[in-house]
Amino acid sequence: MRRLATLVTALLVASPATARTLAERVGALEAEAGLVLRAPASGDAALVAEVEAALALLPPALRHPPGGPLELVLHPEPAPLGMGNESERRPEWSEGQRRFHLYAFVPSSERRATSRTARLSDVELERLWRRRAVVHAVMRRWDEARGWSRTARWRRLSGWLFPFERPLNFTEASRLSYDGAFSRARGRKSASLDLATFAEEFFVPVESLREEALSVDERVRCQEFSKSRALGELLEGEGLGSVAPRPDCPAFDAWANLGELSHFEVLLVASTGRQPESLFGHLMMRPVWREGSVVQGPSFESVVQPVALTGVETAGPGYILKGLSGGFSLAFLTATRGDLSHETLELEQRTIRRFRLRLTEGERIRLIERVWEMERRGYLPYYFATDNCASALLFLINGVLEEGRVARTPGAFWVLPGATLDSLTRVEVTEPGSGESHPLLEHVPDDFESTGDRALRAHASRERVLEALVSRMEPGLATRWRLLHRRLMSPEPGKRREAWARVPALVDATLAATSEPPAVREWVHEYIAQSVRVERAEVDRGEERRLAVERDLLVKVHVAMPTQRDAERERQLTFEREDEVQRRLAALDRIALFEQALATADKREPTIEEAQVLARARAIEDTFITATDVQGALQSGVLAHVDALDFLERDRAHKMQEERARASRSLHASGAARFSVGVGMDARPLGSARPVLALRTAALREGLGESFLHGFRPSSELRVLDGELRLEPVLGLPRVLDSRLTLLGYRTLLREPPWHRNTPFDELGWGMEVLLESQEKTRDLPHRATVQAEALLVVEESPGFRHYAALGVGGRAALRWGQELAPAGGPRFSFSQRVALPGSSLNAIRLEASWAPMFILSRGLRHEAEASLQVDWLVGQWRHRALRVSPRARVLWEGRAEPHLDVAMELL
Repeated sequence: MRRLATLVTALLVASPATARTLAERVGALEAEAGLVLRAPASGDAALVAEVEAALALLPPALRHPPGGPLELVLHPEPAPLGMGNESERRPEWSEGQRRFHLYAFVPSSERRATSRTARLSDVELERLWRRRAVVHAVMRRWDEARGWSRTARWRRLSGWLFPFERPLNFTEASRLSYDGAFSRARGRKSASLDLATFAEEFFVPVESLREEALSVDERVRCQEFSKSRALGELLEGEGLGSVAPRPDCPAFDAWANLGELSHFEVLLVASTGRQPESLFGHLMMRPVWREGSVVQGPSFESVVQPVALTGVETAGPGYILKGLSGGFSLAFLTATRGDLSHETLELEQRTIRRFRLRLTEGERIRLIERVWEMERRGYLPYYFATDNCASALLFLINGVLEEGRVARTPGAFWVLPGATLDSLTRVEVTEPGSGESHPLLEHVPDDFESTGDRALRAHASRERVLEALVSRMEPGLATRWRLLHRRLMSPEPGKRREAWARVPALVDATLAATSEPPAVREWVHEYIAQSVRVERAEVDRGEERRLAVERDLLVKVHVAMPTQRDAERERQLTFEREDEVQRRLAALDRIALFEQALATADKREPTIEEAQVLARARAIEDTFITATDVQGALQSGVLAHVDALDFLERDRAHKMQEERARASRSLHASGAARFSVGVGMDARPLGSARPVLALRTAALREGLGESFLHGFRPSSELRVLDGELRLEPVLGLPRVLDSRLTLLGYRTLLREPPWHRNTPFDELGWGMEVLLESQEKTRDLPHRATVQAEALLVVEESPGFRHYAALGVGGRAALRWGQELAPAGGPRFSFSQRVALPGSSLNAIRLEASWAPMFILSRGLRHEAEASLQVDWLVGQWRHRALRVSPRARVLWEGRAEPHLDVAMELL
């Protein structure tokens, strides 16, 4: 085969167009390109021909690399692809970058290097890699001289990190963990090799050997848009030539639909408020297209999700450990909005908040191209705290921003979704025409509402409509409507179904007795429509619980359920060939896999409790069917004159108005990275006082009733690494009086919906806190570590929890130390109240009080009490920061009362 290749090349050399002798051609390479071929390379006509062909494929200005003569040395020993590596036996370079070593060609078993060359003959394969070797050597020289691989333009595409750029990152490394993200595995070694190996494939593509050897969609120019553009921009910036425009790529062009691409949205999947695993939210992205000639329903819109590939593994100790230690990979999945709605809005009952990215036209094109690339090759290690959906989204977006803009990672040891939105908002975009500067991220006041949140809004609306209805009726009909309302709020689906069966007769009687038919029809229609929405939310809750029970019933699964690694590998193989991608949906749908397993699995008999859950789910579905049947019959009958579309438009307008009002009262950021400084005084024995300086910082702090545009529900309070240090100013270093650090604190007043409160637990909120304290006044045991939990009885609340009052009953366990180690424990009782002040949702008067009788081993019973009255007032917001002033009076009591007065100024 080698002789055949030599013969073919010799025939080409002997043609009239190339009549120079071999020695003349070798001399021309040295004179014109600085490439020196020594024997035996200088006597290998096939090699000389491929060196010439490789240079011809480069832009003219690149054909003479800087750095002096570049010597090509040919060795008879075989090496994969005919190139060396970093080993002593097969070096790639010697004498710095003066000599580049070539070897006898043998094919490689590396999948990525060979994935696009399968249709080439052995002769063509050797010619291809000889040319690529020359391009590799030339580009390494250029990169060494110009530093292209050290530029942000190149490094951001594969997430290259310099040593110590991140904690525990001691060598240069890429964030991408998949060999398929590089032109060959050697490219994973460094950004320089990434650039050189890509240049091999870019300048010497497979089709340069034979046009039909690779389909158009699989060619490097139709797969690696970002790197192709970056390499072209680097060359043009240096005046070294330009690359040809991207060719038509049928598969990408049909999917991207660039002519109709409008904008991109960042989506924040909010916390449920009651499930701790969803506390920090989840980020994803949505490309939005204008409606073109082909109308596409919302369910078929695309959503880009950075997610951990967990297979069918669900919550448990092993699942948590893998999530914290990097046991999963993170990938970019493009799913439909219909799939997202089913899993997130319906089963998980989590509302999605929307933000629009202000991108230039070029950035929008780059971003849709990058989504295409990352779905196929973008695998990163997953760590819950640092390398998660939020950091992956920043990685995706930073790869396309122009004019040197970059969204900074909001933390080295913890990357929160809310703080990531803060970082995107801090990036400024200048309008081309006006020159005005705006944040990159803009809130869209039109949430994708979960069925649960929509049901709560529907319940409030139907109660308002009910009052309007009964105010216009005779007492008998009014009583019947109130009775119907109570029955429709029953937690028992059977009772609600019976109530729905009575609705048509009640509607007929109401319309017959009214003197205002149009208005009453509108109210009746709205009441029934909102009640059906409540029933729909119940179906979704029942479905989620049914799936949980069905999972527990599985004894033996007959369908092969792939492990996390198997599923990841299958996905990678699917995306290796673009024609295969077009035939298959490559999303990993855990729910679909689970449903498939349920169909054939062996199951045990359900317990009594499980059987009740399954029966309840069926009853809820039957009730919903009855409700929709009743609604449909009325809509086509006595309510036919009511415009249902007008009702939907008015309902959506009311929803958006509420969201705009909430956004106007919210802090335009999250509660991450808080800092405050305060001054005050402490009362001392005998009526004296001392000045106090207080410093407080928090990785995250969002209080009950406070609304943050990038944060969580105002019904929940979350504090992480929230510390306060109180100092007494004295000559020299200030004296530490006391300190408190809350490692993690959470409270929620969100309870089950009113129609679902059938147990005492459903009526309660809850809270927990883990904290460390040091107190000067307790000299024998000044230090303590405390864990406490409580159930919260909501005495009073308002929409959005701007006002509330709650009683807490719980327990506290502590470990105290100083002169000795002393465990302690006991009950804890608390009272919390908040009264909102005008303006921002952060403006309020707060009263917090607690009492805890603690039994301390070797010390006996001690009583601890604390009460504080605080006024919070937001002074103003400036660009991306805000300032809040908080005067506070506080009394601590542990044997004696100690009053404190202070005024804190907090940077938000």
